[in-house]
Amino acid sequence: MTMPASERERIRQYLVEQAAGKGIEELIGRVEEGVQELRAAALAIPAGRYGEHPPGDEWCPADCLGHVVEWNLRVARAVLHAALTGELPADGPVELPGDRDGMLAAHDEGIASLYEHVRAADPSAFLELRWEHPFFGPLNWREWFLFLRLHAKDHARQLAGMREALGA
Repeated sequence: MTMPASERERIRQYLVEQAAGKGIEELIGRVEEGVQELRAAALAIPAGRYGEHPPGDEWCPADCLGHVVEWNLRVARAVLHAALTGELPADGPVELPGDRDGMLAAHDEGIASLYEHVRAADPSAFLELRWEHPFFGPLNWREWFLFLRLHAKDHARQLAGMREALGA
């Protein structure tokens, strides 16, 4: 994915400013908005069409949903560890079911756990711990948490485009 440097900087500024300026419940609300948009877009594609590739697309809906769920859960794991301990966990893949409903259930469970842990964390603790995002540079746990909103919304739009292209 190519993104102009000016767009990367604009998004980075959004993450930094919003994560610092909003309370945890407001951040949770924003992330939840993106998560619900992702869920609705995923459910709008019939489960039986998840393996079909839209014309000209390298990914099918199963690939897209698998990507966003795996990476959201990896980020969630890192955020909750960073927020509570000031350390990052070992990174590794997340085992996911292969079907749409299973992936959505795993995502729901992981995100609900994240909300619980973020609520239990001191909102100003361990903010000096930063780790690299491939487009937006080093982010702290609050910024990474808010990033989940953008990631969910971005792939919700992608799924909606796939649904349209499949005529589903």
